[in-house]
Amino acid sequence: MYGNTIMAVFPLLTLLFYVAPIIFIIWFLVKFLKIQQEKNIILKSISDKLDKLDR
Repeated sequence: MYGNTIMAVFPLLTLLFYVAPIIFIIWFLVKFLKIQQEKNIILKSISDKLDKLDR
């Protein structure tokens, strides 16, 4: 009885082990791109302020 339950859950666990890294990589890339975008905005504002000082 318990063996049948384990055999029924096993394919779901293997699928989870294949899908989880893909989801993690996509999440990491989205997070990384958002952080890079924020850094670019900050650097642009610093550059604009420095341009105003040069004039």
